[in-house]
Amino acid sequence: GLPREALQRVARAISPDQVAATRLVHMVMPKSSLSRRGTLTQAQGEQTERLARLFIYAQKVFGDVENARAFLNKPHPELQGRRPVDAALTELGGRAVERVLDALAYGLPV
Repeated sequence: GLPREALQRVARAISPDQVAATRLVHMVMPKSSLSRRGTLTQAQGEQTERLARLFIYAQKVFGDVENARAFLNKPHPELQGRRPVDAALTELGGRAVERVLDALAYGLPV
């Protein structure tokens, strides 16, 4: 599996605030597992990859890192008021975030 440092790097990129980044890490990998496991499980690796991929896509759509972070961390009405970063923790939620980004990128109704 992916090293746990990959999750930590993705979390810091999405949430430069240390407290928010740590919270995101613990949403993917419980604190107890983080201290004793060197690698992520397959499911945790998939969540990490999904978060990284959507963060990169958001950067392309919005043109910079700060706007991508703002999008991912602000509740969105098309995601039932959830933050995209929270929705992206599941495969279906990640697809919903991707649909919102597609709509924004291609000028489709959101």
